[in-house]
Amino acid sequence: MRAIVIVIGAIFLGMVVVSMLTEQYPGPSPQIPPGEYQNESYQVPPIDTNPPELPMPQTYGEATTWMVDNAIYSSDVAVPVRCDAAPIDLSNASLSTLQDHMNELTACLMRVFGPAVEQAGYITVRPSVTIYTREVQTRCGSMPRQNASYCAADQQIYYAADLPDIIPSRLQDSPYVVESVIAHEFGHAIQGRTGILISEAAWEQNSGEADANEFSRRLEVQADCWSGQFINSVKMSVGLDDNDVQQLSLLFYSIGDDQLSGDPNIEGNHGHGDSRRDWFLEGTVTTSMGACNTFDAPAAAVR
Repeated sequence: MRAIVIVIGAIFLGMVVVSMLTEQYPGPSPQIPPGEYQNESYQVPPIDTNPPELPMPQTYGEATTWMVDNAIYSSDVAVPVRCDAAPIDLSNASLSTLQDHMNELTACLMRVFGPAVEQAGYITVRPSVTIYTREVQTRCGSMPRQNASYCAADQQIYYAADLPDIIPSRLQDSPYVVESVIAHEFGHAIQGRTGILISEAAWEQNSGEADANEFSRRLEVQADCWSGQFINSVKMSVGLDDNDVQQLSLLFYSIGDDQLSGDPNIEGNHGHGDSRRDWFLEGTVTTSMGACNTFDAPAAAVR
């Protein structure tokens, strides 16, 4: 079996969101009777800015197994799970309010996914969210404004405070739009801790352009799907209804390669709008993390 000899260093695999938010209006969270929330006994870990190294496959065969037949696919996400990060007006919030909100959001993400990741035998890491107001240098390189990204080199998330400025106008009043983007980035963090991310990077770097783009699309729409699972898990707690979820699916549609480029035939590296929307919605109707196994999906489903 061929050994992986490439050196994977500062991998910048975050999603660059070129779209979206101005105002979000918190609605009343439904009153859930005590004992109905799941994962209440889970102890959310503190933010870890010095995490253990990401798992790295030793051969391309192992990398394929980690992508296609990963242990995480046997885990289930609990529903409903409590989340104390109620929707806020992200476009007008102070930096300190934003930081508090993002810290609470990562606690919610850990409460949803932490038990599932640990059940599969992996180490969980709660990332920090660095909020920045101007272009910032990171171990993954320069992070531009109006962006959100997961950096595999330090396993942290970066969020530009002006990201809400580029939310499509038709979605500007939709709650949890930016939070669903952060959930997508957290999906990359899950991929990192389970070996999927570096396995995909190894194959992507060893492939021609067309195959490399397809590997990348499979990675991205998997993160879309896990974002949908997060939304489904916390929607009762944060007061989202079915219409809100449909609005969020339009966000993922709007950042498809074809939608951003205006080219309906483009074979990009993130996926067409309909693929991104469909995988997000798939996540909202299933609790099996294996339902988001995009690496075993037909090519047409990850176009």
